Amino acid sequence: MTRPRRARISTEALLNAARRAAERLTQLSRDPEVRREAANVAQAVTRLLNAIRRASRERPPE
Repeated sequence: MTRPRRARISTEALLNAARRAAERLTQLSRDPEVRREAANVAQAVTRLLNAIRRASRERPPE
């Protein structure tokens, strides 16, 4: 029996999902520390996504 293939998810899609989950936590959590840290994570993932996008645009031709 062969093993099923792993789903391939792009880095951008994965990071977007993580950002959306963190943003949801900022809205749904009752704990102020959890909301604050989730907001920090969402901001950090947004910065990471922007850096990845800039790097892919600025990549020199091979």
